[in-house]
Amino acid sequence: MQLSLTQPSSWIMLLLLVTNMFLWKNVASVPMCAMRNARCFTFFEDTFELAGSLSHNISMEVSELFTQFENHYADVPGLKDKSLMRCHTSSLPNPENKEQAKHTHYEALLKSGHMFLEAWESPLDDLVNEISTMKNVPNTIISKAKDIKLRIQALQKGINSLISSMLQNGDEEKNYPAWSRLPLLQSDNEDARIRSFYGMISCLDNDFKKVDIYLNVLKCYMLKIENC
Repeated sequence: MQLSLTQPSSWIMLLLLVTNMFLWKNVASVPMCAMRNARCFTFFEDTFELAGSLSHNISMEVSELFTQFENHYADVPGLKDKSLMRCHTSSLPNPENKEQAKHTHYEALLKSGHMFLEAWESPLDDLVNEISTMKNVPNTIISKAKDIKLRIQALQKGINSLISSMLQNGDEEKNYPAWSRLPLLQSDNEDARIRSFYGMISCLDNDFKKVDIYLNVLKCYMLKIENC
């Protein structure tokens, strides 16, 4: 069953499930569950279900943001300059597509999704803070960027809880790619700023397509969904 996460009240459900996970995970009793389609879903399974659905929704939202930005600034010289397309996450050793993800151990796949989410935490703050200071930027682009950040924060909390619950070394030292491109987003040259934002959103789009693949492959694995 695919859950709809297009409304704020839906994706906030993931935060509520995360809270519930911490309440029941150490209780030595029969796990509570919710009946849906004659199947008992535990909070643990629900978190995978919602995380997979939310990651897919985020991926689509980021793609829409990228398209809107590209269309609005299409006349900026050198907008698609390949030298600006190198992503700060390019060094992460992660599966590149669904086929590779299917052949990756579930722990490694969960860690891969977690690494991308952590690596984008600081850049997302800069994206939301700086994009509203650009000249003639549409409100639709600003509001979509803010909404994407909130959704990613909800997803990150869900994945953090799964990491803590499933992996013995869930509290291992964090070593994620550093983000150092804020000065490019604050350039006095407006065209240069636009090109930097374009490259950044392109990277965000590419990375969250991967996160979407990882979490939905994990959802299928954990919930034993065939032909997913």
